[in-house]
Amino acid sequence: MKRFVAVAAALSLWAVGGVLAQASGGGSFDYHIGDSFLVAFGFPATDVAQASNGDQIVLVGTGTFNTANGAATGVGTFQHHAADGSPIGSGTWTANRLVTFQSFGCGGGGLPSNFCGGRATLAAHIVGHLASDPSRMVEADALVDVICEVGNPPAGQIEGVRVNVKDLINFNKQVSGVTVFVAH
Repeated sequence: MKRFVAVAAALSLWAVGGVLAQASGGGSFDYHIGDSFLVAFGFPATDVAQASNGDQIVLVGTGTFNTANGAATGVGTFQHHAADGSPIGSGTWTANRLVTFQSFGCGGGGLPSNFCGGRATLAAHIVGHLASDPSRMVEADALVDVICEVGNPPAGQIEGVRVNVKDLINFNKQVSGVTVFVAH
C-alpha cells in the first residue's frame, strides 16, 4: 500500500469512530485483497500472482481472521490464465483458518490507525471449473499469502498475494495488487 500513498488522504477520511488501539500483531482483523473496499479508494481491482511457468492467478477476496485462536473466514474469486493469457479456469476460494500472521505495524503515512500491514497465510479451499470443460469441477486446498506494506515491512516483502495450490501449482511471484488489514 505504500506505493499508493497519494490516496492516503482519502483513506484517512474513512476513520471509524471509536477506532481501537493499534494492533501489534494480536487481535482480530479484516483483510482486503483487491476488493470493492479498496476500489472505492481508487486502488486497482484484483491482485495478480505468477507461477514459474508464466501462468497467472487473478485473485479478489475479503474476510476476517483472529490471531489468538487461528480462526479465519472469507471468500473470494479467482481466474487462472496460461502464460499466453488464455483462460484455464475460474471459481471461488474460501478461507478456513489462519496459519500465520506477522504484523508490520499500523497507521502512519496519513492512514487511519487501524489500517495495518503484515503477512497473513490463510489455509483455503478452492472450487473451480475448467475453461475447456465448464462441466468439470476441480477442488483443491491452497495457502493464500496476503502481504501489505503498511508499517515497517522487512526487506523483501512486496505488496500483494501468493497462492500455492497443493499438488497443482504455486503462484509464488507477486505481480500487482493492493491489500490491507483493518484491525477491529
